[in-house]
Parts: sequence; C-alpha cells; structure tokens
Amino acid sequence: MITVVAMVGILALIGLFIFIIRDAIPALTEVGAEIFTSKYWYPTYDPPEYGMLAMIADSFILTGFASIIVIPIGYIIAFFLYDYATNTEQRIIKSAIDLLSGIPTVIIGSFLFIYISPILMNFGAWSTGNLLLAAIGLSILSLPYAASLMQEALSSVDISLKESALALGASRFTAGFRIVSKAALSGILNSIILTINRIIGETIVVLMVAGGAAIIPKSIWDPVRPLTAAIASEMGEVPIGSTHYSALFTAGLILLMISFILTMISRRVTRSWKS
Repeated sequence: MITVVAMVGILALIGLFIFIIRDAIPALTEVGAEIFTSKYWYPTYDPPEYGMLAMIADSFILTGFASIIVIPIGYIIAFFLYDYATNTEQRIIKSAIDLLSGIPTVIIGSFLFIYISPILMNFGAWSTGNLLLAAIGLSILSLPYAASLMQEALSSVDISLKESALALGASRFTAGFRIVSKAALSGILNSIILTINRIIGETIVVLMVAGGAAIIPKSIWDPVRPLTAAIASEMGEVPIGSTHYSALFTAGLILLMISFILTMISRRVTRSWKS
C-alpha cells in the first residue's frame, strides 16, 4: 500500500512536468530566445512581445530581498526558542508562529495594502505597490516556516554536545551559537534553501502589493511583477492554445525548474554533510 501511494506521488510529479513542458513548447519554439533576453512583456500588443527577463529578474530580486529580511529573523527566533526561552515563552511564541502561518495570504496582502502602503508613501514610495512592500509581505508569510525549520535543526543536535561545551567553560551563548549551530549547519542550510523555495513560489501577496509593473527595479520603491503574479493575473484571460497562453506556461516551467534545482541543492547539502 505504501509503495502504491509513493508511486502515485512520483507519477503525479512526472505528469506535472509533462503537462507544463507540453504547453510551454509552442512559446519556446515560436518566440525563442526573446523570452529570456527581452525585458518587454506586452503580449496583447500588435505585434506582441513576450520578453520575461524583467519578470525573471523581479522574481530573483524580490526573493533575495525577502530572504535577507526573514532568514536572520527566523534564526534569531529559533535560537531564542532553543537556548533561552522558558517553557511558557516557548508555548506563547510557538502558538503565535502557528497562528501566523494559518492566516490567509489574502488577509496579509489586504493589511499591507490598506495600512502599510500609506506609511511607505510618506517615506518616499511613489507607488502603492512596490518592491519593499512585497518583500515585507513575503517575509511575514515565510517567517513561521523559517523559524520552525531552524528550530527543529537546532533541537536535532545531541544535547550532550552543548553540555560538554558548558562543562569546559563556554558561555551559554557560545555553546549555542558556535557549537550547536555549527553542528546543526546542514539543517540550517537546508532550512534556508527551503525557505527561499517557499518565497519564490508565493503568489497572492505579490499579486496584491508588488505593483504589477514588469520592470527591473532601480530602488526599493519601484513596482515589480514576478513570474507568479503574471501567471495568476493573466491565465484566466488568455485564449487557450494561444502563444500568450503558452508563454505563461513557460513562466511556470521556469519557476518549476528553479524549485527543482533548489530542492536538489537542499538534498545535496544534507547528503554531503551526513557523509
């Protein structure tokens, strides 16, 4: 029974790849390298332009920006839960993390758009949706994920390692930060990669607050349009079988390949560290 369930999952994954690749091929053959070299995405113009360079750059820039925000905060929370928090503090913080992870993304997007966007406008933002606002939203969404994974990585280290360091005169912080964290490095790196993978695939928040402009940003106030936002906003409006339709599947294929590569890197990091 377990084997059958596992095979169903594998077949579903293979079917997903086949489905996306099949519908992406027409755009890849008709448009060609322009998809990856042009930054002009005007699929409804005559003649249409299907350049995704700006949206690919937006996806990477936004993911990197959000990761810079959330990964250090996630580690600090995880380290505090592991080494300093009392049982009561752990229950409160973990309950808050669980609650945050359960909030619908559309609620977070609405909160950012209604309350945070006007504040950013007072600090120099010229668009209600922008790179910074989207990065804040992605950070909020991925923080529970990052903190939980890193806390699990730290907790997986044998407690005797920390006790030995304390017995040799190391401070509590040194034992946790330099000894335990080093021992848990593979798990922490794995957590970082999985968090990045989570961020790059998020859709609703970036659709609501990123600004929707397919341009390469020059500042944190510029609007952006990641690949996920383009797919979500346009897929329901294009004729099935058109080049525009196929180009959106090409965007999905790019995201799928990025996710696949990140997953493989994560597995490689885990295996190499264990060996």
